[in-house]
Amino acid sequence: MLGKVWGVAAGAAGLLALGGVTAAAPAAPPSWHIVKSVHSGVTGDFTAITATGKTTAWAFSGNPVDNEVPAAWTRNGTTWTRVNFPGKNNEEVVAAGATSPSNVWAFSDVGAGSRVLRWNGHAWSVVRAFPQPIGGASTLAGNDVWVFGQPGIIEQLGAWHYNGRTWSRVAKNLDGGSALAVNNVWAFSGTNVDHWNGRTWAGASVKGLLPPRTQFSDPLVTGIYAQSANSVYAIGNGDLQDEGGPTVVLHYNGHTWSRVAQGSFGYGTQPSQQIAPDGHGGLWLPMPGVLGAPSYLLHYAVGRLTQARLPVGPQSISADSVAAIPGTAQALAGGFTHARNNPFGNVVAVILQYS
Repeated sequence: MLGKVWGVAAGAAGLLALGGVTAAAPAAPPSWHIVKSVHSGVTGDFTAITATGKTTAWAFSGNPVDNEVPAAWTRNGTTWTRVNFPGKNNEEVVAAGATSPSNVWAFSDVGAGSRVLRWNGHAWSVVRAFPQPIGGASTLAGNDVWVFGQPGIIEQLGAWHYNGRTWSRVAKNLDGGSALAVNNVWAFSGTNVDHWNGRTWAGASVKGLLPPRTQFSDPLVTGIYAQSANSVYAIGNGDLQDEGGPTVVLHYNGHTWSRVAQGSFGYGTQPSQQIAPDGHGGLWLPMPGVLGAPSYLLHYAVGRLTQARLPVGPQSISADSVAAIPGTAQALAGGFTHARNNPFGNVVAVILQYS
């Protein structure tokens, strides 16, 4: 277009004034930035988050270390407002999901057990309590909800399904999962990945695709995300002693599993069940650090696993939860900022947005 303008200008001296036209500045690339901060004392964290629309969402803050009662925050446009939530002391919301602004679910750990809570557009209520902890969940509809357990628990919750009336236990020994439909569910346990077809589970070992086992490491699958019937991602970790990692991304193409990416990122061996799509076929993966170790928010795309640039360095922030914003390539994340290398100093719970 510019070449055509100058071609005309060459034949008409009067158009030399075009030299004064200033080209529009290129748009800034998307980035992560803090959109909400809550000062809550020595501890505080946005532990789970879910978006219900382009400008509506829910986030849950609190920290059971300080015997806090969790708080629920709702987003409307650019404003976050705290809403009455029937939380308990020593309770932490570990996952959240929604299919509309009037069908929002929160899944919490409290003591040795867990609870399922639902927002119906007007108020929160408790739907179910379990004696074992919840690690992750999939919310497909008001009558199609799945919950999964946590790795490393002796008495495992397994996988449960809610059909709008009753809860049914579908499996006993699964560490986490991701559901596409009532007859298409993926889960993991140890070094295995399992698939539910509505009747039975079929397992497959991915041990050979994980980092090698050594005297100081114990590789395992830590998360799974079912993108479609022919595209499922599993996250693996070497679980290296004192360091964690390395992290690998495995992919199922409808026929076989393969390793598609690997990175030297430590920790993340806690249940990485808050995985979110990036709107372009890739994934966002929160990798919380422990005891002052670096925390990462990782991005997977086209065979590469990279560290996302956050508003503060990895020694000063923990990204613990992430959620896609429907219909966009934007995302929300929850966590907290803190003093460098000190997760108990200058703590501020924060919500971040990628836009």
